[in-house]
Amino acid sequence: MHFLKSIFDVFSKRKVASQNVPQPITISFRNRIVLLCRDVIGPTGYISDFWEQVHQKLTYLHGTTILSPEFRSSNNIEDVLHFLESCESDHFLDFVEYIFKVDAFWRVDSKSEFVGQINSFFDVDNIPYFLTEYVEVEEQREYYGHPTTFRVVGVYPKVVLRENRLIHSEAIAPALHLLTNPAFSSANNEFLEALQDYRKKDFGDCLTKCGSAFESVMKVICDKKKWSYLQTDNASTLLNKIITQTQLDTFFTQPLILVATLRNRLSTAHGAGTIAKQVPQHIAQFAINTTASAILLLVEEAL
Repeated sequence: MHFLKSIFDVFSKRKVASQNVPQPITISFRNRIVLLCRDVIGPTGYISDFWEQVHQKLTYLHGTTILSPEFRSSNNIEDVLHFLESCESDHFLDFVEYIFKVDAFWRVDSKSEFVGQINSFFDVDNIPYFLTEYVEVEEQREYYGHPTTFRVVGVYPKVVLRENRLIHSEAIAPALHLLTNPAFSSANNEFLEALQDYRKKDFGDCLTKCGSAFESVMKVICDKKKWSYLQTDNASTLLNKIITQTQLDTFFTQPLILVATLRNRLSTAHGAGTIAKQVPQHIAQFAINTTASAILLLVEEAL
C-alpha cells in the first residue's frame, strides 16, 4: 500500500495552531495549477491516472469517499476537480504537494521546472508561499544480483512560508546534493533517514540520525585528508581534529558541536531513565537545518 506513504505529511497537517490564518489561495492560482498539470502531465498519456491517484490520496486524507457530494460528480476526476475549485486554501496546498507524490508524476521529465513554474504562480498572485525543491539522490541497490545505481526522491517539495525558503534552498538541498557523492554514502543514508523520521514525527530519532550523519561526514573528511582518528572518536574529538587542521577559527566549535549536543541531550540515542524524552517538532527542524549547514561548512573548508 505504497500509495498511503506520507499521506498525512502535507501542508494542512504541519501547520501549527499558533500560525495566523493563511492568505486565501486565489481562483486564478488554482486554475493555473490545474492547467499546468493538464499541459505538462497530459502529453505523457497519464493525466487520467494522475487525477485518479490525487483523488485517492485526498479521500484518504479527508476520510471520505466523495470529496464534493454537492456536485454529484459522475466520476472521480470530476469529483476532485470540483473539490479543488472551492476547497479551503490549506487543502489546495495539500494538493500541490500531492502532485509530486503520485506515480503518474514520475513520467514528467522537467520536475525542477515544474516546481519553478508553481513558484512563479505564487509570485504573480502575491501569495506568501514558496515550494521547496524536488531533490533526487543516487541510491545503490541490488538488481538481479548486481549493484546498480538508481535515482530516487530524496525530498519531496513542500509548501513553506516565503520567509522560510532561504534555509531550504541554501542549506538542505545543497547538502543533499553534496551527499550524493559515493564517498558520503553512509552520511547520505543517515541524513535521509533523519528527514524521513521528521516526516514520520519521530523527532527523537531524527536528532539521532542528524548526529550520526554529522559524524560520518567528519570521518570522511579525515579519511580524504589522511588525518588520523579512531573509529570510536566522538563528534567533539573529530570536530577538534578538523578545526585544528583547517583555517576555521576555534569559535566555530560551539555552534558546530551543537548538532551532537542535541543528540546527546535530547534524542533517543541514550536511555531516558524514568522520564521519557519528548522532542518538539521545532527542535527537530532546527537540528536538520543546523546539520545541513554544518556539513556544508566543514566540507567547504576542509575538502
